[in-house]
Amino acid sequence: MTLTRYNLDNLNNIWNADKFFNSAWDDLFFRALPVKQKSLGLVKVKDLDDHSEISISAPGLVKGDFDISLKDDCITISYERSKEDNPRLFSKNAFSRTWSIPQSTKAKDISAKYDAGILTVSIKKNAKAAPKSHSIKVL
Repeated sequence: MTLTRYNLDNLNNIWNADKFFNSAWDDLFFRALPVKQKSLGLVKVKDLDDHSEISISAPGLVKGDFDISLKDDCITISYERSKEDNPRLFSKNAFSRTWSIPQSTKAKDISAKYDAGILTVSIKKNAKAAPKSHSIKVL
């Protein structure tokens, strides 16, 4: 007669009912549903010599959907779009981002253009006063 030694830990891992049922339960009820992503709100910021540009990809919107506000040396660009085809199908897309801008920037220094699904906001750079330099003598 031959005695065969079994490793009970391996058997428990293979036939672990708790693990099997918890995994099945999680897969059945708590699995993340696939979400179709659209290319809304993609942002590109360019810093040029005389101005800065913020470009936002927002296809399918109209000029009136955007809200651009200037407050406390920050510019906020946002939009919100809701669509209801019937009572059971609806969607809502929203976007809002805020950037710091130089303190000397006024509303007249900012312009916006919406063309071919891209909103471009230009912010003029004001000429800065040359920094004053002082020499200090060492005693």
